Amino acid sequence: MKAAAPGASETAFTREELAGARRLNAVLNLLPRYHTGRRWNARTVQAVVRAIHFLVPDRLSRCDGAISRTIAAGDRQVGLRLTRPVGARRGLYVHFHGGAWVMGNARLDDGITRPIARDCRMLVAGIDFHNAADDRLDLALQDSKASVEWLADHLAEFEVEQIILGGESSGAHLAAEALLHLRARGKAEAVAGFVSMCGAFDLGGSRSLRLSTGRSLVIDRPSALRNLQRLTSSLSGREAKGPLFADLSGLPPALMVAGALDPILDDSISIYERWQSQNGNAECVVFPEAPHGFNRFPTKLAARANSLVRTWMSRTLDRNASAGGGR
Repeated sequence: MKAAAPGASETAFTREELAGARRLNAVLNLLPRYHTGRRWNARTVQAVVRAIHFLVPDRLSRCDGAISRTIAAGDRQVGLRLTRPVGARRGLYVHFHGGAWVMGNARLDDGITRPIARDCRMLVAGIDFHNAADDRLDLALQDSKASVEWLADHLAEFEVEQIILGGESSGAHLAAEALLHLRARGKAEAVAGFVSMCGAFDLGGSRSLRLSTGRSLVIDRPSALRNLQRLTSSLSGREAKGPLFADLSGLPPALMVAGALDPILDDSISIYERWQSQNGNAECVVFPEAPHGFNRFPTKLAARANSLVRTWMSRTLDRNASAGGGR
């Protein structure tokens, strides 16, 4: 395990943090694992989410904290959820939600993105890309690339000069592919950093996923592998393998955060090693007693992980601005 961020080695965690995580893990161990390869449950979850959002007022929109916008991204329409900070904007954070590529939306991530807007003083753009319950991961990739390119072309409109790209789980995969797309288009100069939380970067299934057992928490391993097989059928070439197998040279600083109990832990470690070897600007923090998606759980360990990300983002913006980064 790599732990390169300051103060983030396993020995730095308190007994209280670890004990709280273990108590929650004991509860998670009693619950059924989520089967990402089953499309009926993804559609059911998504229908429930839509119903709740229809019935429950959007608190952020009502207090003028967030607005929804639809942009023309290529030949498709993509929704943005924009969360605004108070005062001057230091940059734009483009966020891709998780959900195994097949469910979720930007509003569900308000609990993650609102503190970023507040603490980092960044405008946050959550991307509502195509959810691939139809196995059309190619459309999710198309939406992700086109929307990020559109945002990079309209930075002046949003009164920012710097971008940080990031996401959670499957969202980190889409963020990485969007970053690679910007580099290929010659539009990555404004990107100051990349952040991943429990990211998925090996679409063939990393070693840790293939070796995980029924004791792994949250995710069912065989179903996760079936999900990857179904989704990659719509892709070709290097993209069918994942960002881990791309040329990562010339990319901005990156932070990979992962959980030691996550079946896809190797995704974060492997891309960290390749990013670091090709750029010398990557950090990877592995949190002990942490399963997949642990940063969303009500534990002190989760709070620490989310705080670490926000601190890293602020520091990255400051460092890039001091170096004359951005446009």
